[in-house]
Amino acid sequence: MIVTYEDLKKFIHLDGIEWSKVVTILSSIGLEVEKESFISIPKNVIVAKVLKKYQHPNADRLNVCEVDTGKKILQIVCGAKNVRAEQFVALALPDALLPFGKNKATIIQKSEIRGVESNGMLCSSIELGLPKINDGILELDSSIGNLILGKELCSYPVFHQPILELGITPNRGDCLSVLGVARDIASIFHLIIKNIIPVEPSVALGVGRFLQIVPHGELHSSLLYRLVEIKEAYTPLSIALTLGLIGKYNDDVVINFMQYTTYMTGVLFNAYAMDSKEVSYNGKEVRLLVKNDENGLESVYAEIKDNNKNITTYKLNEIGANFHILQKHDYPRTLILEASFIDSEYISNKLYGKNKTNFNHEIIHHSTRGTNPDLELGMSFLCEQLSALKIMLYSGIQEIIRAKEPTNIHMTFGYISDCIGNNVAKEEIALILKQLNFRIQATCDENFFIAQPPAFRNDIKNRQDIAEEVLRFCGIDKIVSKPYTIQQVTQNTPAYLLHKQIKTLRMKALGNGYIECVHYIFDNTKVLNDLGFETLHEEKALINPITSELDTLRPSLLPHILETLKKNKRYGYESIKVFEIGHVYNTNRDSSLKFACAMSDYLMPPTYPNTKGIEVDFFSFAQNISQIIGHFDCSNISSQFIPNKLIHPYQSGNILKDGEKIGVISKLHPNIAKKYSLDSVFFCEVDLAPLLYNNENKKAHDFSKYQANKRDLTILIAKGINFSAIKLELDKSHLKNVKEIFPLDIFSENDSTNALSIRLIFQSSESTLNESQMQETLQQVLDMLEKKFHAKLKV
Repeated sequence: MIVTYEDLKKFIHLDGIEWSKVVTILSSIGLEVEKESFISIPKNVIVAKVLKKYQHPNADRLNVCEVDTGKKILQIVCGAKNVRAEQFVALALPDALLPFGKNKATIIQKSEIRGVESNGMLCSSIELGLPKINDGILELDSSIGNLILGKELCSYPVFHQPILELGITPNRGDCLSVLGVARDIASIFHLIIKNIIPVEPSVALGVGRFLQIVPHGELHSSLLYRLVEIKEAYTPLSIALTLGLIGKYNDDVVINFMQYTTYMTGVLFNAYAMDSKEVSYNGKEVRLLVKNDENGLESVYAEIKDNNKNITTYKLNEIGANFHILQKHDYPRTLILEASFIDSEYISNKLYGKNKTNFNHEIIHHSTRGTNPDLELGMSFLCEQLSALKIMLYSGIQEIIRAKEPTNIHMTFGYISDCIGNNVAKEEIALILKQLNFRIQATCDENFFIAQPPAFRNDIKNRQDIAEEVLRFCGIDKIVSKPYTIQQVTQNTPAYLLHKQIKTLRMKALGNGYIECVHYIFDNTKVLNDLGFETLHEEKALINPITSELDTLRPSLLPHILETLKKNKRYGYESIKVFEIGHVYNTNRDSSLKFACAMSDYLMPPTYPNTKGIEVDFFSFAQNISQIIGHFDCSNISSQFIPNKLIHPYQSGNILKDGEKIGVISKLHPNIAKKYSLDSVFFCEVDLAPLLYNNENKKAHDFSKYQANKRDLTILIAKGINFSAIKLELDKSHLKNVKEIFPLDIFSENDSTNALSIRLIFQSSESTLNESQMQETLQQVLDMLEKKFHAKLKV
C-alpha cells in the first residue's frame, strides 16, 4: 500500500506533526513501513505556457514552440506529439539537472537542434523523476494549485512530498485505502477525520426517472447508484500522479476517477454508460437486475426491451469479483455510477475453488480482504472529484442496502490486561477503543462492557482481536517485561501414554533381536484371496488405487512380512527376525492396531560353539514372544475357525490374555512356506488394544518374603483334553497359596489316556508353608480334576 503525504491530508490535518514520528508510529501499530521515499522536482523546472507551436523547418517530427515563462518568452524545440498552444507545461531551464539519462543525471543546456536554437526543455513526467502518466510532455492543471508562470514546480506540495510503502497484513482490508491509514493515524494523534461534504446535484431531475434497480432473491451485497452526465473529460494531474505512483493509471478518464476513489476511500466502484449496447438508454427507463449468476455470484444485469417489447438481459459484472470495462467513447456521456459492498467472508467462500481466470484479480483482492461499507461516503468523494470536470449530476440515489447485524463482543477490562500481561487502566482502554470508532456499552458491572467494532473493521471477531487493538495503541515497547515462568505440565495424556506403551513394546522387540520393518497399508487383492484373507466389501473398495498391485487395504501385517522374509532369504540371510506395528482393516474399512513378528529357520544361526545352529521350534518361539508382549496363554485353534491359509494345522494356537483371544501364534503352513521359498518360519499377530493399558490401571502388590515351594504331580487324563482347559478350571478355584501352575511333560499312556505332569508353585505372604498345608491343597487339586475331567493320580 503506497500512501502520499498530500493524499493523507485530504482526510486529516497533519500540520504541526513531525513526519518522522508518523513513520515510527505506523510501524509500531502494525502498519509496517517497508519503504520511505520522497517526490522532489529539481530546481530550475518552472511553470510555463505554450503560446505558439509551428513545424520545425528542418525536421518532420519536431516542433518549435514559443513558451511564456512569466518574465520572457523562450524558443523551445520539442518532439512531443501532445504539445499544443495554450498549454501549461513543465519547463526545464538551462542548468537544470534532471534525473534521467546516463547515471540518471542530465544537465539542460542551450542548444541548436537542426539549425534552430532551443533555450530549455519541455519535460515529460519520467524526465522529472515521476511515474509515467502519458506518452508526451507533462501537462499541468490547477489540481496541483494555482498555476503561476515562472514558479518552480518543487514549490508545489504535490511535487515535494514524502511517500510511504506500507506492508498491510491480510486481515487489515480497511487499510488498503488512504482513509483506513488516516483513521489509524488520527487515533494515535487524537485527530478528527474530515467530513466528505456531498456535492449538490446540478439538475432537479431525479435518477429514479431514468433508472430502476430490481433485486431478485436474497442478496448479500449492498449497492448505491447515481446518474451523472460528463460533458468533457480529462484526468487532473494530482489524481494522475497518485495513480501513476500506485501503478493504476488508465487511459480511460472515468476508470481513473473510480480507481482513485477506491484507493482513497476503500469503496468499490463500477460505471455503466447509458449509450452502450448493453444498457441502450434511448430516452427510456433503464432496468438493472441484481441476482445470482451461473457461478452462484451476485451479479448486475441490464434488461433491454426492444420495439417489439422483447426483453433481453446482458450481464454487466459480478459484484466483488469483476469490473465492467467501459468502451471508449467521446464526451459528453451519461454514466450510471455504482458503489458496491459485499461481505469479505461471504465472497471468499463463494470464490473458493472456482477458476478465477475470468475474474478481476484486483477487485477480488480488495473484496476478499474487506472493503468500505460506507457507500454514501465513497459516492460523495467520487462526485466531489468529478466536479472538477464539467458535469451534470442528477439528484437522488437508487440503492439496495443489506442491513448487517452489528458484532457485539462481551469483554472485561481484566481480560485485556491479562492478555497484554500488564495492567492497563479502564479509562485508557475505553479511550483507545473510542478513538478506533468502537461503540462501548457499559453495564452494571464496572469491569464488564460490550464492544461493537465499526462496520469497516471486518477483522474484529472476538475478544482476542480487541485485546490486540488495545495492545497496538498502548505500544508493545511500553509493556513491562516479566520473568518467564516455567511450569511443569503433565504429559500423561491418552495419546502420550499410547505412544509410550508402543515405544516400550518396540524396544522390547528390538532388545530380543527383531528388526522393525514398515510396509504400505495397501495390498494386492488377488494375493490376499489366495492366502485366505477376507478383503474389503465391494462398496468399500478403493476407487482409485495408486497401482494395480496395491488395490486394497491390508487385512493383516503378515503377507508383507512374508515378502520381506523372502527377499532377505534371496539376499543370503538364513536367519532373520522381523516385526511391524501398524493398522490393518476389516471388510468394512474399520481399522485396528496390530503387532506382528516372524522368525525364520534358526533361533541362533550356525556359529561356534553351536556349529549346526539352534533351530527354532514352537515353544522356543512362544517363549521369545512372551518376553515381548508379556505372559500369555495358548489354546488350540478349532479346525472350523482357521482364519487363513498361513496357519499350520498342528503347530499353532490362539494367544490368550486374561482368557480373551487377542491373536494367533503358528508355524507357517508348509504349502505357503514352499510358495514363498522359505523353510521353517514361525509367526504371530496380536491385537494391541488389550495389550496397551493406562498407567492408572497399574497397581502395586506386596511380594512375599517367605520361601517358595514346588510340588509335581502326574495325572492320567483322557486324550483330547487340553492343559488350557485344566488351568482355566484351576484358576477359577482360586487355590490358596498357589502362585503358578504350568505343565512339565506329557506322554501317551494308552490309546485313550495321556499321562500329564503338572508343577505347582506354593508361596504364602503370611508365613512359611508346612508340608501338611501343601498336601491339603494338592488334594483339592486332585479332587477338582477328578470331578471335572475324571482324572486320576498316576501311582
